[in-house]
Amino acid sequence: MNPKPKYVIGIDLGGTKIASALVNLDQKKIITDINIPTEANKGKKVVIDKIKKSIDTLIKAAKDKKISAIGIGMPGPILYEKGIVINPPNLPGWKKVNLKKILSDKFKVPVYVDNDANCAALGEAIYGAGRNAKNFIYITVSTGIGGGIIIDRKIYRGQNGSAGEFGHMVIDPKGYKCGCGNYGDFESMASGTAIKTRSGEDAMAIHIEAKQGDKKAIKIIEETAHYLGIGIANLVNIFDPELVIIGGGLSNMKNMLLTPTRKYVKKHALSIPASSVKIVRACLGTKAGIMGAAGLCL
Repeated sequence: MNPKPKYVIGIDLGGTKIASALVNLDQKKIITDINIPTEANKGKKVVIDKIKKSIDTLIKAAKDKKISAIGIGMPGPILYEKGIVINPPNLPGWKKVNLKKILSDKFKVPVYVDNDANCAALGEAIYGAGRNAKNFIYITVSTGIGGGIIIDRKIYRGQNGSAGEFGHMVIDPKGYKCGCGNYGDFESMASGTAIKTRSGEDAMAIHIEAKQGDKKAIKIIEETAHYLGIGIANLVNIFDPELVIIGGGLSNMKNMLLTPTRKYVKKHALSIPASSVKIVRACLGTKAGIMGAAGLCL
């Protein structure tokens, strides 16, 4: 007799929306999912109530399916073992919040809380582009830059839960100022925000113009790829990974961004790791966070 499938709830909590799903871990698929606005500006209690409401909705949708655990990915440093959210910048009022205890006390199942980029990396490790890799780096390139580190098929979180904050390594001290206060860090030079700083337009508009052959737009993407390549080359030299997986909104530029990025990685990284590493686009898209959060429950 086959054992009953394992059902869990995965939640991707962002500054603008809360994406939640009922996931069948055995079949590796989402059964049903919901999205609601975060309304972070209304404070911690409102957001936590919304998380609870999402979970209640999915439990009802599950009917007779037993929910065995809940996984949550969210911004900011997380004390993973304790499930404590330290102080995420885009969630006002969240300072040392023990989300794990709050939710496990209410729903009486194990709860796992981790950084959203770690969850996306784990999602790609289990279900996506990294499923056949032992060691890889995941980078999300969107408005900002974040990432996750997979070593021996496990998330590396670091001493304080802040490993993978690639966006704030400095790659050009004379570059643009970042919101963190640094000048010329990876995020300020190679993200969607960097494209807007260079052009005055958002990344999507620049991508469309470049596809239409606009020389200025093509140059802006090339310059962004240059700095993306420098940052990735640093990570390749440090970690010597099998793969670098690129996700986030800018990955939708596909080879218009990835081809010159690969060129600059080869130019700036040491020859041995540069010759073996593969730089690929993430597979899971917007579902990476949810699937990775569910994967925390394995």
